Amino acid sequence: MVMSLTRRIVGKIRAHRKGDAIFSRAAINYAASYFRADLPTIVIYSVIGAAQSLLVFPTFHLIRQAFDQAIPNSDTELLIWIGVEILVLRLVTSAVAIVMRVYCTRTVKRAIRAMRQDLMAKLLSLSRDFYVRSDTELLHTQIIQDTERADTSCNALLANILPSIPAALALAVALLWLNWWLTLLAAAVAPLVLVTLRLTTPYVQRNLREFHRSVEVFSAGVHFVIRQMDLIRIRANESQELVRQTAVVERLYSAGVKMFTGYAIQGQIQGNVTGLAGLVLLVFGGIAIADKSMTMGDFMVFYLAAGQLSSFVDRISGAIPEMLNGNAALSTLLKIYHSGPTEPYAGAQPVASGATLRMKDVGYSIGARKILRDVSLEIGPGANVAIMGPNGAGKSTILNMLIGFSRPDSGEITADGVPYPDIDIRSLRRSVGMVLQHPTFFQGTIAENICYGMSGHGEGFVGEKMLESAMIQAARLANADNFIRALPDGYDTVIGDEGTRLSGGELQRIAIARALVGRPALLILDEPTNHLDAETVGLLMQSLTQNPDRPAVLVVSHDQSVVRYAASVYRLADGHLTKIVSPVSP
Repeated sequence: MVMSLTRRIVGKIRAHRKGDAIFSRAAINYAASYFRADLPTIVIYSVIGAAQSLLVFPTFHLIRQAFDQAIPNSDTELLIWIGVEILVLRLVTSAVAIVMRVYCTRTVKRAIRAMRQDLMAKLLSLSRDFYVRSDTELLHTQIIQDTERADTSCNALLANILPSIPAALALAVALLWLNWWLTLLAAAVAPLVLVTLRLTTPYVQRNLREFHRSVEVFSAGVHFVIRQMDLIRIRANESQELVRQTAVVERLYSAGVKMFTGYAIQGQIQGNVTGLAGLVLLVFGGIAIADKSMTMGDFMVFYLAAGQLSSFVDRISGAIPEMLNGNAALSTLLKIYHSGPTEPYAGAQPVASGATLRMKDVGYSIGARKILRDVSLEIGPGANVAIMGPNGAGKSTILNMLIGFSRPDSGEITADGVPYPDIDIRSLRRSVGMVLQHPTFFQGTIAENICYGMSGHGEGFVGEKMLESAMIQAARLANADNFIRALPDGYDTVIGDEGTRLSGGELQRIAIARALVGRPALLILDEPTNHLDAETVGLLMQSLTQNPDRPAVLVVSHDQSVVRYAASVYRLADGHLTKIVSPVSP
């Protein structure tokens, strides 16, 4: 039976060695990259932390003096002084520990701050196609929760593991010096610690991964319910949605129980194994005292030192679940950090406001489906162009190409003759106002939504007269100023998440005002008259096309009442863009 159990244990260890490593080396390197600047200080910190832990040695000497001299000789005064000295040593140890903990916290927080900044920069560099294909709710959850898990695990590493390892080694050497044979007896238990750790860690790791997945699914579910409440209620689907989300909560409950049960089992096994070493010391140390080969003071010092070593070992092994947690989180963050594709253009040449944009023989496909075929188009200063075509023809694709969201498979796009790959795409976008087919809004005031991204955006920006004037002028051009001023709080009206406190037509005009506030040289409108009545459409298009200071306008629409205001009209069908010679006149 013993041989069978041994073979099973060895088999599990070999199987685990053939599988995945407990810790991902790539994740470790990723985390370490944020601590390289602090590495010398971390080494110094670890040495100081270990030295602080070794202040127990004077305490051991005082305890030996108490048991071998003060107590046998009933020397009360000596015993009091010993107590005072131990108290002073304890206070010094606590003071050093506080200083070290503060340093540790600051070091970790700086590293996590840099990690979060890099992840935010990564999010801003990713292409629009990435976000179209991604589960953004899950992505949001992973970045928020996994950076916090990385924070916790790095704290465990710096505060517990790094200072504990040199202190444990020093105590092991001290124990050998105090009593080498008793130390070797206790050390005989060490292989059991390693074996049990090796066997229990994969179980804990599996439960940990399942718990992480369950938390992410739960978070995404909460996000879905909050953002899609109107849809849920329109479909009268509250009870079914509750059933669906209850199943998610049950999965999270089950995964949480498994994870923390695994932690508890691992902790108890480790505690019992190290406790076995303590029993060995107690038994054989007691025998040594009985046969006079060891004094009571010597044994007490040895036993306390062994207990201190055990506490350091427990701190190291107790931090392992946190390290596993952090390693799994870092692996996820590393995948996000290396995700792609990024923005399609990364040139550096600035583009002058009012540049002429040209598409020449542009082709674009999604998989095997050909969206654009040899499309050519020119938008110069003061142009007034409209593109018509059926839904799904690729009209929005042309706009995305011009603004640099997508890159053609063939052909060329230029700004004043400079190919898009060479230009600073952000300088181009700063001179273009664009209203997407489905514009987005954030929780804030009308003014904040209109002026987002402009100089002075933020608290108190309405007091900046130039920006306030530009905002009002843009709202007037968008036929939005009157209805905004009629609201109780005017431009300071809070629109709600995704603009839920305003109508669709009001939001559409706010989106157009936002596109105009920067006084762009080119205004791109993708189906701009959704949610607008015919009278409002007429007023809006007259304002945009007949104003003497108007920008060049490119409109995509299937609405004849919009297209008739254009000087040049194109039709997109079967991937080909054809100019209509005689557009309908207003």
